Amino acid sequence: MIKIEIKVESLNHKSFGPYGKILGPSENKPTFSGDEFDLWFGIDNVESDKDIAQLCWFEVKKKRPFICDKVERHLKCSETIIPMSGQSIIIVGLSKNDADDTDSLDLKTIKAFYLGGSRGINLKPGVWHWIPYPVSDEAHFVLILREGTDKDDLEIMDLNEEFDLSIKFVLEK
Repeated sequence: MIKIEIKVESLNHKSFGPYGKILGPSENKPTFSGDEFDLWFGIDNVESDKDIAQLCWFEVKKKRPFICDKVERHLKCSETIIPMSGQSIIIVGLSKNDADDTDSLDLKTIKAFYLGGSRGINLKPGVWHWIPYPVSDEAHFVLILREGTDKDDLEIMDLNEEFDLSIKFVLEK
């Protein structure tokens, strides 16, 4: 039997480059940036023989009140959200009629879920959701979306305008 020893190296872009990409924020400016979050689309791709899926890095910068007044959805693809650090809450809801892509949010289906950092989620196409709300000081995620989702498959609804509604959610004790 042959035995070899290898030295464990620090993970860095140069030494890991021949094997793949390190998932984290790109050295480029974020695709979208604001007071509450930074989002880098296309930090790498999930390779396939069909559509291209993009890996995105998402940083929610600060805690904010647990009040939601916007939701978004994607009709052409699912959205995978994988926590990398921190704990957060995600709000989700369904359309009144799943078969109708012009249909609005069904208020009876709105729920909020705790993301403890040990499991990710994969939202079905058409599921309304919003940017996770950090419970910890910050939260970082890897998102997986179809390439081009930010350009041709992003519908944002203002709940104040649509329903005269604001959603407050609370952590159970």
